[in-house]
Formats: sequence, structure tokens, C-alpha cells
Amino acid sequence: MRDQSPTRRQLEASLRSFLPERAQMSNSLTGSKPTVAAVGLGGVMTGYLWGRIRGRRARKNKKH
Repeated sequence: MRDQSPTRRQLEASLRSFLPERAQMSNSLTGSKPTVAAVGLGGVMTGYLWGRIRGRRARKNKKH
């Protein structure tokens, strides 16, 4: 693998400064998994229901 250019190394260092450290990231993820899963499932269900309602409205409008 070839060496990275100084510009690329500087860009990666600046991007890494914005990201949290691995220890902080793993602690926050393990504590919030049930909440994230519930929010995600709620979003999927809401999207499904919204699509069903819109689909029924579109079919009703086409018949008249």
C-alpha cells in the first residue's frame, strides 16, 4: 500500500477530531440500543401505515 499524502493525513486527522473516541462510542451505543430499536420500529410502522392510508386514498380518487 502506498503512503498517504500529507493533505490526506491532515484531512483524516481533522475528521477524527470531530468523532467521539471508541470507548465513549461503545458505552453510548450499548445503553441506548432498546431505545433506538423502539424508535426505529415505530418509524417503520408509521411509514407502513402512512403508505396504506395514502394508497387507499389514491384508489378511491381514481374510481370517482
